[in-house]
Amino acid sequence: MPTKFVFLHGFGEDQRVWSDFLPLFSWPFESIVVDYSTWTDCTDIQDYASRIMSNLPLNTKFILVGHSMGGYVALAMAEQFENVIDQVIMLHSSPFSDTDEKKSGRQRTIDFLKKYPVKDFLGPFVPNLFAPKFAETHLELLKNLIVRYQTISKDGLIASTYAMKNRSNYEWFLAKTRIPFLFIHGSEDALISTDLIKEVLQDKAQHKLVILQGVGHQGQYEAPDACFEAIKAFIE
Repeated sequence: MPTKFVFLHGFGEDQRVWSDFLPLFSWPFESIVVDYSTWTDCTDIQDYASRIMSNLPLNTKFILVGHSMGGYVALAMAEQFENVIDQVIMLHSSPFSDTDEKKSGRQRTIDFLKKYPVKDFLGPFVPNLFAPKFAETHLELLKNLIVRYQTISKDGLIASTYAMKNRSNYEWFLAKTRIPFLFIHGSEDALISTDLIKEVLQDKAQHKLVILQGVGHQGQYEAPDACFEAIKAFIE
């Protein structure tokens, strides 16, 4: 049975995030890049997972690579379709549900997006995804990303924010699954707690954690070589 990569993008971006990363390297399996940035009919993360899987080829095993929200989707896919998922790479993502504080922040995002253009949201949002030093020295990249994603569907952003706000906690799944998970985190990621990831992975030898020093929430841009090497070492 053939194996294929499935690359799942994060919130506030679309499949083009992978066009800046995948061509840099030689990958051992064919890659499928999914775009769900325009979807508005998914009410929770499980809906995204089911719809994506329904469009993937049959009689195939998959290695999922999910960035941020894409990691939440990958977890749901692994739970629902465990028999065809070989490995999962969580790139700047976590198995936890939102705290009450985080849910309040999601609601503020929804309220903002309902009132203002996407470009007004992306302006302050994108720089926060990077480590401060990287952001300061790569202003052109950040500007290009903000311009690129201004065309993302506002309704798609709102739908995905609702889904993230209401997603389940998957700590229990990590404890029981036979699927090995690789967590790639940045030491300067303002959105994900590496300490919490370390705690939940204790005594779970099948799962791995790689911490990229000086990196924020966008390792595929900030440290692409290190991301690729971590993925390559994990799947071999």
